[in-house]
Amino acid sequence: MSKDLESGPSAAGITGSENVSDLISDRLSDLRAAERKVARALIADYPTAGLGTVASLAHAAGVSGPSVVRFVTALGFDGFPALQDALKDELRLRSEGPLGNIVWASDPGSHSANLVQGAETMATNAVQSLKAIPPQELERAIALLADSSRKVFITGGRYSNSLARHLAINLETIRPKVRFVEHPFGSDLSTLISLGTRDIYVLFDFHRYQSSTVELARNIRRRGATIVLVTDERMSPAASKAQVVIPINVSAPSPFYTFSGGTMLMELLVLAVLQELGDKGREYLARWDATRQRELVTKPD
Repeated sequence: MSKDLESGPSAAGITGSENVSDLISDRLSDLRAAERKVARALIADYPTAGLGTVASLAHAAGVSGPSVVRFVTALGFDGFPALQDALKDELRLRSEGPLGNIVWASDPGSHSANLVQGAETMATNAVQSLKAIPPQELERAIALLADSSRKVFITGGRYSNSLARHLAINLETIRPKVRFVEHPFGSDLSTLISLGTRDIYVLFDFHRYQSSTVELARNIRRRGATIVLVTDERMSPAASKAQVVIPINVSAPSPFYTFSGGTMLMELLVLAVLQELGDKGREYLARWDATRQRELVTKPD
C-alpha cells in the first residue's frame, strides 16, 4: 500500500484504501509517549473513541487535551473534526458491504499442494506482519525481558495461551525469575496480589478480546507493574493500560486466525533477549541444559 507521508490526510478525510488505523500504525514509532497513549486508546475502542470529544479521548488515554490535539496533528489532520470526518467515512464504507470477511476457498488440486501453498501465504504474511511492528515497541520489550533482575510473569487467553506458554518455556531457559501464570484470578491469585513495581507482566489478547484479560491489565497497573501486551492489529482494549504494545497480524485465508506470525515473533524475541543477555544468558542456558540432560534417554550406539 503506497502512502504519501509528506502531504498527510486532508480535512476531507483519507482517500483510497488507507484508513486511520493504517495511518496510526505507520506513524506510531514517531509519536511522543503521550501521543502513543492516545493512539492506543483510539485503537483499543476503534473508531468509537475518536467520535466523542477531545476531552473524552484524553480521559480514555490518561493524557491532557493538548496531547490529543498534538496526536491529531502528528497524523497530518487539520484538526480533531477532520479526524472524526475520516472515521465517519470509514463507518460509511463499512456499512455498504461486509469488509474483512475471509471465506475459505482452496484451489483445485491435492491436499498436499494446497498445504504448501497455504504455508507460503502464511509465511509471507507473517514476515510482513513482523516488519510492521513499531521498532521502538520491540526494542523496549527486548530491553525489559533482558533485565534479569526483574520478575517476568506471562499469561495468555483461551487460544493465545499456546503463545504465552511458548514464550515462557523458552524464556525461562535463558534467564531466571520467569513464571507462566495460567489462572491469574484462580489458583495463581497470589501472584497477582504480590506484584511489585519492578515486575513485568506479558499479556496476550487477540480478537475477539477477553474481558478477563482486560480486567487483569487493570489489576496489574493498579499494582504498578509494567505491562507488555502482544495483540493483533485492531488492538485489545488492554492496550490502554500497557506500556509496550506489540501488534501481530493473525489473519489467514481460512475461517480461523493463525498464530504463525506470533510463533515466529516469540522465537525471535527470545533469541534477541539471549543476544542482549550475552555471556550471562549463555551461561544460564548451559546450566539449564546440563541439568536437563539427566532426564533425557540416550540411545545406545
